Amino acid sequence: MKVKFLLINAIDTTKNLQTSLPPLGLGYLVSSLRSKFGNDLINCKIIDRDIDKEVLSFEPDIVGITCVSQNYNLAIKYAKTVKKYKLPVLIGGTHISVLPTTLTRDMDIGVIGEGEETIKELFSIFLKRKKFEKKDLNKLRGLVFWNKNKLIQTERRAPIIPMDSILIPARDLMKIEQCTHVFSSRGCPYRCVFCASSRFWNKTRFFSAEYVVNEIEYLSKNFGVKEINFWDDLFIVSKERIKQIIHLLGKKKLLGKIIFSCAVRSNLIDESVVRLLKKMNVKNVSMGLESANPRILNYLKGNTINIEDHIRAIKILRRHGIEPSASFIIGSPTETRQEIQQTFQFIKNSGLRGFNIYVLTPLPGTPIWEYAKKRGKVSENMDWDLLNVEFLQNHKKAIVLSETLTKDELYKLILMFKAEQKRKHIIDIFKHPIKFPRHILHFLKHEIFKN
Repeated sequence: MKVKFLLINAIDTTKNLQTSLPPLGLGYLVSSLRSKFGNDLINCKIIDRDIDKEVLSFEPDIVGITCVSQNYNLAIKYAKTVKKYKLPVLIGGTHISVLPTTLTRDMDIGVIGEGEETIKELFSIFLKRKKFEKKDLNKLRGLVFWNKNKLIQTERRAPIIPMDSILIPARDLMKIEQCTHVFSSRGCPYRCVFCASSRFWNKTRFFSAEYVVNEIEYLSKNFGVKEINFWDDLFIVSKERIKQIIHLLGKKKLLGKIIFSCAVRSNLIDESVVRLLKKMNVKNVSMGLESANPRILNYLKGNTINIEDHIRAIKILRRHGIEPSASFIIGSPTETRQEIQQTFQFIKNSGLRGFNIYVLTPLPGTPIWEYAKKRGKVSENMDWDLLNVEFLQNHKKAIVLSETLTKDELYKLILMFKAEQKRKHIIDIFKHPIKFPRHILHFLKHEIFKN
């Protein structure tokens, strides 16, 4: 009997960023199942909406859900919907991995951490017994599940090594555009206090250069991909691996034919790294600069980085024709208005053409979450939509950790940053007139009409 597995990507479908990213995490699970059981035994489908309709039409035997904490309310809703049909519900992803005690009664099993090996073991049980029995689940690592009224959590599963044993995600179940994204590593060696991703992966591991280039070649040949964004937490950790990627791209005659972008860290940027990125055809990089005040920067990112790193990185990148964009965070507990103004002035004087500004949000699994929990701002029984509030649209409802500024004061400061964003955008239009029509349309659509 062929088992039908319906995988739900619990995302906010009203947000372009979330809908534009193919759910590669689910794709890795599908590839893992196919490698173990083949298409003769497993039939998978990935969706992100119309749950009732899809359950009725696909008639799955098992349903899996993945989500981040910001969308956990959606996962709860979808699990309840699926349970109407008396189907087993699995859930994985960052949220349940860092807060396994939030598993609801409509969720049968939570997969903690990486799921590629766990999912194969779960399906081995299901194919044999046509159900999940507690005695079998107790033997598997990396699970949380209900046993009557008690939550059982099994031993944590070790990270997958070597990474190349993980097959590339099943993109045939997704819509892949000419500009798409790839993971070339998992984890980050740094521990910013607000970052949930580094805690989820816990350890930094890399796909080999050969693996990465083979995936790039696959995307180019099968989907006509022209632009690839490396969605790693930090792409440039290994300089030697970048050299190997460049060499292999050259051997496959792909060097210069695909545009790349990636995330970097200002303290790791120097002439040699940027020359490699330039040779690889990286056109844009993103950096989490976070603050231009030394005290706040140290609070958010530790003593591994400083303002001089920020300044140097921007200059080197722009000198080599690679466009840097940056993100900044305001609203740390003791951050003052003057310290926020310091970040604002840095942005004005930095030469950055693109930047984003955020208010500090306490995500589960991070030190910021623990701080917010102690202050009674968050809990494991909270309304998870509060983590998803757009500050400009509904700042009074947002969770704010500042002890020095009110929500209204932070709102006015965010407006100041947004005005600078618009100013830089207009300047960019007139400096690059060839892009004028496209920039004007983007500006009118996304900036003027939404206010």
